[in-house]
Amino acid sequence: MFSSIRRSISRKFMVAVMATTFTAVFVSGLANLAYDIEDFRTGVLEELTSQADILAQVSIAALEFEDKPSAEATLGRLQARPSVQSAAIYRADGSLFVTYTGREQSQLLAPPGRPSAQAHIIDGNVMHIFRPIKRGSEKLGTIYLRSAYPLDARIERGLKMFGAALALSLLVAGLVAAWLQSAVTRPVKAMTGAVRELIAQRDFSKRVNKTTDDETGMLVDAFNTMLSEIGQHAAKLEQSNASLTHEVEERTRVERAMSDLNLSLEERIAARSLELQRANEQLHHAQKMEAIGQLTGGVAHDFNNVLQVIAGNLQLLAMTLPDNAEAQRRLSTAKFATERGAKLSSQLLAFARRQPLQPAPTNLGRVLRDMDDMLRRALGESVEVETAVTGGLWNTLVDPNQLENVVLNLAINARDAMKGHGKLTLELGNAMLDDHYAAVEPEVVAGQYVLLAISDTGCGMAPEVLARAFEPFFTTKREGEGTGLGLSMAFGFVKQSSGHIKIYSEVGSGTTIKIYLPRSHSAEEQAFDMTAGEVVGGSETVLVVEDDLAVQATAVDMLSQLGYRVLKADNGDAAAIILNEHKDIDMLFTDVVMPGSVRSPELARLAKSLHPGISVLFTSGYTRNAIVHGGRLDPGVELISKPYRGEDLARKIRHVFANTRQVERMRQDSADVAGRVAVDAQSLRLLVVEDDPDNRSLLQEILTMLGHRVTAVGSGEDGLQAFHPGLFDALVTDLNLPGISGLALADALCKAQPGLRVVIASGVGRAEGGPGAHGYASLTKPYRVDELEEILRGVAA
Repeated sequence: MFSSIRRSISRKFMVAVMATTFTAVFVSGLANLAYDIEDFRTGVLEELTSQADILAQVSIAALEFEDKPSAEATLGRLQARPSVQSAAIYRADGSLFVTYTGREQSQLLAPPGRPSAQAHIIDGNVMHIFRPIKRGSEKLGTIYLRSAYPLDARIERGLKMFGAALALSLLVAGLVAAWLQSAVTRPVKAMTGAVRELIAQRDFSKRVNKTTDDETGMLVDAFNTMLSEIGQHAAKLEQSNASLTHEVEERTRVERAMSDLNLSLEERIAARSLELQRANEQLHHAQKMEAIGQLTGGVAHDFNNVLQVIAGNLQLLAMTLPDNAEAQRRLSTAKFATERGAKLSSQLLAFARRQPLQPAPTNLGRVLRDMDDMLRRALGESVEVETAVTGGLWNTLVDPNQLENVVLNLAINARDAMKGHGKLTLELGNAMLDDHYAAVEPEVVAGQYVLLAISDTGCGMAPEVLARAFEPFFTTKREGEGTGLGLSMAFGFVKQSSGHIKIYSEVGSGTTIKIYLPRSHSAEEQAFDMTAGEVVGGSETVLVVEDDLAVQATAVDMLSQLGYRVLKADNGDAAAIILNEHKDIDMLFTDVVMPGSVRSPELARLAKSLHPGISVLFTSGYTRNAIVHGGRLDPGVELISKPYRGEDLARKIRHVFANTRQVERMRQDSADVAGRVAVDAQSLRLLVVEDDPDNRSLLQEILTMLGHRVTAVGSGEDGLQAFHPGLFDALVTDLNLPGISGLALADALCKAQPGLRVVIASGVGRAEGGPGAHGYASLTKPYRVDELEEILRGVAA
């Protein structure tokens, strides 16, 4: 009976373990197999769809110009993908344009005669993909891909792996169950033998209810017999001793826990209170800085409008009194005051994080080298300047012009703190702010930064001064020695540049300001100086949209003095009516922030839809988020900030006109050249450098139609990388590039390849030492293709 009961428990134990293991592995295996099949289908579909979309984008030009060799070459690149069995490009009417069949594929796998309306079709072990080829909303054709889809092999492999995993799991479960069975039943059998001996002595009197007839039931019978022999007094004594011991131990444990809690509770309360106090101070400081920023941003906006009226009228008045020396002297003094006001407004906007930045990849080592002479003149001979730059310095994404202002202001603050005598140290290096630092400092994101540290040997700052150092107009200097905006401007600029600024100072030991700017992995760019070039006007029609009537009148007078025909509107709604009624408007010159239902970006889009060739120039003293996002101008937006000078406005308008008209001229010439290709023209290898994407694309297209081999890039730095001596016959470049200028690029390439012919185009006149001064051919935007073609024929000759 005993052996049969033991075997019954063992069998139950073994069956339970094996059944549980089998069910878990079987269900999870089937689920994993189903997920793997779906993931495989989705992966193959997404990969082929992405490949088809890429081929569709690349094939747009070939399909538009019926360039079958180019399209076949594009599909020929699919040889690198053996899984693709065949491919095709269809025209918009569904007719077959070009086809492709893999090297090892049969002609039976040729593409279908017409594209299917379905995006993809799975046919057994083959997947068919159909994707539209579009330019904007216009459908130009369809791309087709046929690829192997080895689902059967995938399922077979999954089933084999599932079967192997199931078998291995059951084997391991069986071994574990056997081990556990042995470990559990061995002590039970030992206890049963001991209980049998006690039953034979009959020393027990107390009974325990029996619930089963297996080993547990036998154990209960043995204990019942044993307990029946135990005396009542011994049982009570043992119970009393156990209860007393437990009570003493429990009381001791509770007393020890209470003591530990009392010791740590005070520490936790103090630490939590300090943490809450620090968080409350940071929140209060952030709210205060945000409120001050909103106030200063609004003040700067109105201040810039006032300055624009004053500065504009001073310039107009100077033009009306050219022979009055006394008036010119007074006007010059007034102009200087407006420039100081403009600088003050710029500092307010910088603190408020409302200044439109134009960040570019920048090497701060070069910035400090370029500022060396200026810093020494500003600080004087009694201040020693030392610059230390770490090797392998990273580039950073920052507005270099605004950064120069920050460095200069901080250096002047340091000079004043040192009373004109001491040492100023500027250090540059790479830095890493980790997660721990970011958790402690508000608004800091962990990552890689470029560190600029500016240290002085001045008097230092007391803690109460240090706490208010970034507040605008807070200063410890005497009246008339400073505005108190230097540090606040630096604070706003660094925060708007996604950076971090920290001050370390001690009374009598000097001050160190550390500025962390985010690392950039791009090559350095240098902005073109728009203050260079001729100041000329024109006869075009300009629509001025400005809600401040004084600013509007000043802008109208400036433009009229330059010869432009001027229309004016007080808001976007009135401007929309004028755009609809007049058909000869050449430029929309609009303020960014205006009242009314039509905002400035919407007005610009309306102007371009009604007048496709119109140029758009924005102006503002406070851009908000209309054309600036993340503190940066939106791509392709042209902006002149208030207050602006008349000559700056004149150059900016001619620059915008030149780019707009060059695009239109290129589009017209592209249509003309498409119908004629000179059969006797000699093919040239041309490097084209143009930052405007529309101009670059059209120029490359036209020159290719003329039979030349063209490599087109968007910056001087890219031109330097693409150029190799002997690889090109001529360089065609814009003068005003975002990085190094076209003139500097031409000089560098001609030094590397003497005899290289150069054509330089400009839309803002010729800068000093510009095209022609180095023997380079010159073109003025907008130029005709015939002019460029004539110059290139001279190169070929």
